[in-house]
Amino acid sequence: MAVDRLVHHEVRAVLSVLAALAVALTVQGLVRGFSAPDRPGAPALYVGALLALLVVWTLLKATRIKWLGHVREFEKAVPTEDLDVVVPTDRFLRDRPFSPGLFGLYLVFALPVSFWEPWALGVLLWSPLEWLGQAALVAHWERRNGLLLWRGHVGGRPWELSVSRRPATRTATGARPA
Repeated sequence: MAVDRLVHHEVRAVLSVLAALAVALTVQGLVRGFSAPDRPGAPALYVGALLALLVVWTLLKATRIKWLGHVREFEKAVPTEDLDVVVPTDRFLRDRPFSPGLFGLYLVFALPVSFWEPWALGVLLWSPLEWLGQAALVAHWERRNGLLLWRGHVGGRPWELSVSRRPATRTATGARPA
């Protein structure tokens, strides 16, 4: 069964979508020209409002509220020992930091939007910023509980979460601590 760290999955999605948005804005700028906004303070106000809304949204997801919080899902994760899942110990985010399929999907959507109205791409910023908040939430939960969250095909369900113990840390020389 293929499993992937949930934090790595979220960060990979963020990098892929931000790359697609950067390509779309660059193509739009090369075709239509780069210009300053009509009202210089407006983009900063929109970005600030978006970030404030995302912080509130992420804090709501960090609760145990039934339809909003994600902590209950993390706690219901099935231990990998109960399943016949072998968690990869050598695959990290640096081995595969990019998702080509998600990049292509967002690029196909972002290019027409960028030609229609470049500032409308701000709406597309919601998902990568939300995923980044989700990654921070998962990393905090993992650190606090001493566990690792995995997503993947567990028990025939593709989005099922599983959990494993955090491996022992290594010293600077790579040896296990005494």
